[in-house]
Amino acid sequence: MPADPVRAVQPHPRGLRYFEESPFDKAKVDGGEKSRALQLYEQLAPGGFASIPDELCDADVESLERQLALRLDIEREERRMHFGAFALVCLLFFLVFTPMVLAGFASVPLALLLLLLLALLVPYVFVYFGYENRVRAMSLGRLRLLEARLRRQGAPGPGNAPRP
Repeated sequence: MPADPVRAVQPHPRGLRYFEESPFDKAKVDGGEKSRALQLYEQLAPGGFASIPDELCDADVESLERQLALRLDIEREERRMHFGAFALVCLLFFLVFTPMVLAGFASVPLALLLLLLLALLVPYVFVYFGYENRVRAMSLGRLRLLEARLRRQGAPGPGNAPRP
């Protein structure tokens, strides 16, 4: 087992960059200049917060953690909403599919509805799992930030816990 399990996490083998795919990243900042926390987030997020610069002060790490926590809450809410829509489309698909099979696909309007639902299901799988993977990656980033903050405070954490 590696000495530091949090930092031992390797990047995705296909190079997927979940932090960089959020629809919230393209939001405009009113008032011109971005806050220090937002600038730090944009700098460290592409690397998944794998390395936190030592020159950051405690206030920067704390504001960065708050920024990430807020974004994570937003992404989780989006994930919940998309899961609900995905579940409803799946339920409706199978509620229509069963009678269609029993009737031998005799009803053209129901067959068209079934095709429409199937056409919605396929993209919803990718949309939902995009949110799921992004939330997992952001959660790992938040754990890395927490570990960096604990390490700065000298408190035992996953990477610097005393060994028996």
